[in-house]
Amino acid sequence: MCSYRLWGVKSLKDNAVILFTRIPIIGKTKTRLQPFLTAEQCCLLHKAFLADIHKTLQQINSEFDLIVFYTPNGDIRELKGLLLSAVSFLPQLGNNLGEKMDNAIKDVLTLGYKKCLLIGSDIPQLESDTIIESFKMLDQSDIVICPTEDGGYYLIGSKCPCGEIFELDEFGTFSVFENTLDKLKSSDKSYAIGKTALDIDEPSDFKKLAKLLKSESADICVHTRQAIQNFSGQPPADGEAIYD
Repeated sequence: MCSYRLWGVKSLKDNAVILFTRIPIIGKTKTRLQPFLTAEQCCLLHKAFLADIHKTLQQINSEFDLIVFYTPNGDIRELKGLLLSAVSFLPQLGNNLGEKMDNAIKDVLTLGYKKCLLIGSDIPQLESDTIIESFKMLDQSDIVICPTEDGGYYLIGSKCPCGEIFELDEFGTFSVFENTLDKLKSSDKSYAIGKTALDIDEPSDFKKLAKLLKSESADICVHTRQAIQNFSGQPPADGEAIYD
């Protein structure tokens, strides 16, 4: 039976992309980048990430419905303004991140979608090809997972419930990807591994992103690029320069 919070949400396509994100609230988002960036800059950066992710998804959104699962409860008008193509905005439910992801995937599959991908909001360099290829991998596998450079993962996709792979003692550590693989290997689910990407959690990640964008085409990560350029013209919060 479909969760009460999904009443009125209809599956219009075969595939869905779930975007997990916080509401961009000053002092409540990207806090691991403080004090290198100010609370205000962290909030602006988060909004820029969301805008760039949405821009990428819009290039291929004929292939899927976008459903946003957010935290914390609060005013979601900011999210709705940034993510115009989303078909629904729903609160994340669960006692920890694993439960929240599991619940979201189960709810979306219950709606009738055949395949779904869950992505985070810390990957401004997300490529449309990654989404397309991940859906293709699900033609042959039950689960697809895309790792991050720091040992986590930024995308996990499924075409069936997979609660056991989210039963980890801890998320946000360097061993999350490997621990999830161990869960997959001991399950009855087949899986595929996609492209590795940089997620932006720590100041070192941010600095790496800033340098990468300087050497990439100007039409990549337009919103994030503009935010970084604006920050670089301001005194750094902790005395460090954005570009070392």
